[in-house]
Amino acid sequence: MANNYDTVRGVDWREVFPWTALTRAFTVAVSIPVLLLASFGVGLTISGWAIADSLLIPEQPAVAPAGVTTDEMESVTPQETIFTEDPALQAAVEAPLIDSREQIPEPVAAVQPADYAVPAIGPITEDDPRSVFERLLVGEGLTLLGDLHEMFMGEDRDLDAKTSYAICIVDFAWLLVVWGFFGAMITRIAVIRIGRGEKIGLKEAMADVRKKYISYVMSPLFVLVSCFVLSLPIVLISLLLNFDLGVLLASLLWIVAIVASIGVAVLLTGLFFGWPLMWPTISAEEAGDVYEATSRTFAYTFQAPVQYLFYVLISIVIWVPSVMLVQNFTSLAEQVIFSGMNVAAEEGQLIQDYLTGQVSLDGESQSFVMGAKIISGLHWFAHLMADAFCVGFFFSSFSGIYLLLRRFVDHTPLDEVFVIDDKTKYGLEDLIQQTAEQSAESTS
Repeated sequence: MANNYDTVRGVDWREVFPWTALTRAFTVAVSIPVLLLASFGVGLTISGWAIADSLLIPEQPAVAPAGVTTDEMESVTPQETIFTEDPALQAAVEAPLIDSREQIPEPVAAVQPADYAVPAIGPITEDDPRSVFERLLVGEGLTLLGDLHEMFMGEDRDLDAKTSYAICIVDFAWLLVVWGFFGAMITRIAVIRIGRGEKIGLKEAMADVRKKYISYVMSPLFVLVSCFVLSLPIVLISLLLNFDLGVLLASLLWIVAIVASIGVAVLLTGLFFGWPLMWPTISAEEAGDVYEATSRTFAYTFQAPVQYLFYVLISIVIWVPSVMLVQNFTSLAEQVIFSGMNVAAEEGQLIQDYLTGQVSLDGESQSFVMGAKIISGLHWFAHLMADAFCVGFFFSSFSGIYLLLRRFVDHTPLDEVFVIDDKTKYGLEDLIQQTAEQSAESTS
């Protein structure tokens, strides 16, 4: 009896361990087109937020230091700025201490604008020790957004509720407008590179995104609008609680409020965990639109939560050393430039100190200052690209996660990504005409 043996000539590790496709997210994120897209997106986001701040946040009224009289303030302030003396604070400044053991709070101002209320003096509060998850559980999501906004803008201001809501809405809308274009282009490049192993240029990606731009922007908004519609019955039923008979009627309809609240909770949960999958859905599917993005996102999030979590953890494991590598590479390249400047140029150390913010260029010539500012701008943009790597990796990795979840849930191959070829670029009549022209040329 003859023995037949099959020789194993290779192992397709991508089929055995499909999650290895996520390693391609690093190569996508460090590519020059993706770094440029992420950098421009981050720059436009911060610029838009700064403009929104200047338009929505009123200027804070000036507060004079303690002990300054009205005459002294008029000599150093514009005449149209009117200050009034605060007797209580002025008395606190002039009154001597009766007992050294008694601590009298130091006043913050003795002169103030007429329409400005003096803030109460109290102990300095420390940062909130609670974790982000604990603050989310008690409904402090808007506060977290404000803290994130202040972290990016580098300012800490106490705003009223209306201004805070307005800034949150404007910032969120600007995020959708900016990243609905730049993030969509990154996901379009990523799904083709990770799924098909092919490259796509910026011009092609821009053409694809331009056709579906409205879908990219409206996908998260569609879920939020649905939550608003579902919350309307809750508000209408709650209006009945304003009078006694209405409480009885509301109790009969309370089951409707419970069902609506459950629906809103499901939508918000799916949006919170699944929104990064929306844009890869539109980029990878031929029929990618708002409905396709919402349905697939919620299906994959709720049907495969364990696989989703596993793929996210794998992405984090790849992301941590990647960030260290990119940041250290940027620092090394900058140190090489600094070393070359110190060796070849006498003013190299001065320019290096200017780039690091240690000195100013007062007294230097105008051409020297202009050249130093151009060099500083280039270094700033290089650091921006290094920081924007995280944004590019985020969109690239979730593009790979979407393809893996689609493979797990729908059993769709990873390389089944929509591309514009001759069959999709031309219609039936165009194909017939093109075929007739090609056959005519061949016969002639």
